[in-house]
Amino acid sequence: MKTAKIDLHLHLDGSLNVYWMYEMSKKRGVIKNEMTFEEYYQQIYCTAYKTMEEAFKMFDRPIDVMQHKEDIAQTVFDLVRELNDKGMIYAEIRFAPQQHMKCGLTQYEVVEAAVSGLNRAKEAYPLMAAQLICCMMHKGENALVNMKENFETIEVTKEFLGKGVCALDLAGYENNGDFKLYAPLFEKAREYGIPYTIHAGEMGMGVHVVEAIEMGASRIGHGVNCVQNPEWLNEVVKAQIPLEVCVTSNCGKERNYALHPIRELLNAGVKVTVNTDNMMFSRTDLHVEHAMLRSIGVSEEQLKQCTLNAVDAAFCDEETKKKLRERLMQEWN
Repeated sequence: MKTAKIDLHLHLDGSLNVYWMYEMSKKRGVIKNEMTFEEYYQQIYCTAYKTMEEAFKMFDRPIDVMQHKEDIAQTVFDLVRELNDKGMIYAEIRFAPQQHMKCGLTQYEVVEAAVSGLNRAKEAYPLMAAQLICCMMHKGENALVNMKENFETIEVTKEFLGKGVCALDLAGYENNGDFKLYAPLFEKAREYGIPYTIHAGEMGMGVHVVEAIEMGASRIGHGVNCVQNPEWLNEVVKAQIPLEVCVTSNCGKERNYALHPIRELLNAGVKVTVNTDNMMFSRTDLHVEHAMLRSIGVSEEQLKQCTLNAVDAAFCDEETKKKLRERLMQEWN
């Protein structure tokens, strides 16, 4: 458990406290007051979906209760508190500002609220370092559908960069349209000096991972489908680009950890980091992830290396990375 300390791929909307969601859903009129917690819980953890696209709609439930400034700030504060209670030392929490505008907030106001929650958490839990990543979104059949909103996310990220926000991401349901249509977004990010990670090769084609590398990503969200083709896998190894691997989240309803390609990635020499993705929806945390990886033969030394990979790949300054390494070494020794 000492190795489970750093999470680089953690979605805010997928990691809320489910009872808080239930109470807030009643307060905000999202569900009827007569719905019991047991009924709500069963809906949240329903697995009777037919497609991944259908499963992604489950994120509408937490997003529906993250439409007011105070609620957004509280979710960030609560998640940092939970991570601190679990003995974590660093996390990058990601969310898509454009998803939280149903009640009239602007993207700027959404990020402002999230940063306020983060700042409050930093004061309360000074040993738990955390930053925010703003996500652009896959929407529709190709990148052009959502280009305006995504460019706005870049502008807002620029405003808050270094003030609680550390990077950009591209998230959502990964379509199989022309992935390189997203390139103008990342050109603008580079112009502004904003680092970025890209969700690629999770549910979409593995070649997206190679294309994300070509678009200048510093890290890849998931990226596991690069194993579909030896040439794609070789490109990932050659680039030594960190993959934000989230095993439980990608194991599906069957939770067959042995079928996940993480061991293949490690054996090939990929720079793997281990993450949770969605703590609430996947009913996991980083300790669970590491425990399950041990159960399928991933060694303690490999887990330590994955944690050190996460330090190297983190969107934080070198002084912070130095402190993180020192804290890890103190525990390991």
